[in-house]
Amino acid sequence: MTDSYLTSITPDSISGLLFGFEGIERTVVVLNGPTGCKFYHSSVSDDQGLRQQEFDPLHYPLLWYFGQPRVPCTYLDQRDYIYGSRAKLEELLDFLQKNLEFDLLAVVNSPGAALIGDNLEQIVRRKMGDKPVVIVESPGYSQTIWQGYEQACRALIRNFAEPTERRRTAGKKRVNLLGLSLFHKYYRGDLQELQRLLGLCGIEVNCALCCRCTLEEIRRLPETDLNVVLYPEYGLDAAKLLEEAFGMPYVSPGVPVGFSATESWIKTLCDHLGCDAEPALEVSRRGRADAYIHISRLNSLTGLPKGVEFAVHGTCAQCLAYAQFLIRYFGMSAECISLLDDPEENREDYRELCALLKQYDMASALEKDILHTEASIVLADANILAKLKLRHHRFGGIEISLPSFGYVDVIPKTHMGVAGSLLLCEQILNGLLF
Repeated sequence: MTDSYLTSITPDSISGLLFGFEGIERTVVVLNGPTGCKFYHSSVSDDQGLRQQEFDPLHYPLLWYFGQPRVPCTYLDQRDYIYGSRAKLEELLDFLQKNLEFDLLAVVNSPGAALIGDNLEQIVRRKMGDKPVVIVESPGYSQTIWQGYEQACRALIRNFAEPTERRRTAGKKRVNLLGLSLFHKYYRGDLQELQRLLGLCGIEVNCALCCRCTLEEIRRLPETDLNVVLYPEYGLDAAKLLEEAFGMPYVSPGVPVGFSATESWIKTLCDHLGCDAEPALEVSRRGRADAYIHISRLNSLTGLPKGVEFAVHGTCAQCLAYAQFLIRYFGMSAECISLLDDPEENREDYRELCALLKQYDMASALEKDILHTEASIVLADANILAKLKLRHHRFGGIEISLPSFGYVDVIPKTHMGVAGSLLLCEQILNGLLF
């Protein structure tokens, strides 16, 4: 797992914290640290949710922004690591209060700043008064990005979720979506597609935690009928915390990638909530029909995509979802399954993945190195795809996570639900043709 994690240059826990808080509307996320820790996070956050109309560093020339619209920082230097960050942090907080309107302030220590020993809680709360704030003094050293994201979710739930009676909407059931973050490549399209399918079944999304949610929605987390975990490595911890704190039930029905997985996902939720799944299932049947004619046309000419080898690089939950769709729907063969997370941390998905590969005599795929794959279709982040291209390997590459090559998605896209299944069909067929 460690080799795979380092191979893909995957961000660590401080990124999970910052991206988690950046997923909340009308929130200012302050990094108490040097400028070097700021630029990547501000860039990714802005790419995933544009705030400025042009690439002009003079548009945000202020001392704490350094030409970027998000994640202002205290630009700590060697002197601050000796004498403390209080002066710079207080100066920044004064500026924010006087010049910005926001609902929530999140302050995160960089790993180096965490060693200084400043009492951020005292500094920030004395300056901000009654303004809602969340403070993380230690970002976790050398932990994974999803562990940092979990830490952000825990802080938000413990600070703001209010134990009120669950509000009912006439004819509607309500769910919270957990485990979807700004760092997931198609998070906007994912959320829109899930809201669409759930809406067809009379189910309303109460809060998608850290995914374009508001502070008010976080406060209303307990006002729901069911918590739904999408990516367990990101969302299961929050679901368990909400169950412990408020007695809220949760389900973790997998990642709805592919027609069968989407239908199963919808049925599971509708069974728990007593809703009619048929409207969403009908949409899925129409999607299957749309995909079939294109797959059949290619198959009649070439025999593809049946038997084509693929490789996938991601977490257990991601790899399981994509592998199930490609193997069972397209009849493709898993040549390499490269896992980012430790199977011991995601045992259920790992056992299911192993059982799937064993059933189709593909268990050796778990032993392959993604950088030496010979698969014709590779699903991974852009770092992996770029490395394979530099090795002169000819394949069809499909981005399933960040970092990306920078393709500008004007229309929100998704790999989840019916729309996501159709997009994957499109990408796989074109990947084989070219």
